[in-house]
Amino acid sequence: MATIRDVAKLASVGIGTVSRVLSGKGSVSSKTLLKVNQAMEALNFTPSSAARSLVSKKMNTIGIWGTETSGEINRRTLREMETELKEFEIHLIFADGDLNSSKNPNASRESFDRLISKGCDGIIIWGSDLPALEILQIENEFPNIALLNNKIELIDDKCFYFDHYQAGYVCGQHLIDKGHSNIACITGWLETDDGNQRHQGFLSALNDNNVNIPEELIFKGDYTYRKGYEGALYLLKQDKPFTALFCGNDQSAMSAISALSINGFNIPNDISVIGYDDMNIARYTSPPLTTVCIPFNKMAVSATRRLLNLCYNLELNIEYDFPIELIERLSVKKLPVQ
Repeated sequence: MATIRDVAKLASVGIGTVSRVLSGKGSVSSKTLLKVNQAMEALNFTPSSAARSLVSKKMNTIGIWGTETSGEINRRTLREMETELKEFEIHLIFADGDLNSSKNPNASRESFDRLISKGCDGIIIWGSDLPALEILQIENEFPNIALLNNKIELIDDKCFYFDHYQAGYVCGQHLIDKGHSNIACITGWLETDDGNQRHQGFLSALNDNNVNIPEELIFKGDYTYRKGYEGALYLLKQDKPFTALFCGNDQSAMSAISALSINGFNIPNDISVIGYDDMNIARYTSPPLTTVCIPFNKMAVSATRRLLNLCYNLELNIEYDFPIELIERLSVKKLPVQ
């Protein structure tokens, strides 16, 4: 028996478009309407009760779509989001999305549509793996979305993000203020917008203070513990001594500290290390990690409230301002003035 998803695939449209055709609500062009109707006729499609529920009533379910490069979402964040939803008897489901590839250039969209087909009234798109144009197309077909840790100007009121450029700048400036001029870097995932922004902000701080960082002292990481460890070993092999290291996230910083310590370097007396994110464990590392706090929980709660307002006609208070906070602990040393 054909499903609403089969109709969408045959008509080359999103599930949201088929839903609008079935419900008669929302804007659908005559050309698209014809394609959907032809697909339904070709498949002998008869809307099931589940399909009808997608277009005629609320399912009381909110989804989260993210991929392995979106970052880690901890239990506390999920608990706070569920607390917001529980009051209105709304459920939360999480989908581990797929990334586009040369083998399947539509993998991301297909995995997103699978989440819609599970009956979500709205979906939080976590991270920046989906291209902006694809997100805008999704938003046109399925308006009940909110973006977490991503920014698209055309739908800015649905975006909850942090100024990663300025935060990266703050990290670089902090190391310079502590007297460091020989600085190395293990980047985050530069293919993502937030990873690139924090790196560019860091480089701008160095440039504004006439501090040069050789290419040999920049290691391209991917936010994992493994790359942080490998990055530190790589940097030590370069013939370029450094007294400070900026890491694109706390995981990289923690594993870098491990690699440096095993090789006989004391943190921070020999090499200072600054991270990014302020993970729960950052205060308990040895030494406790200096880092930038990303108010991810607050962003996630606001994204959840935005969807509640969109999906269920509520008027919950929403925050869009998430200030930068440098958390100074013991992993960065102030060098004596020379």
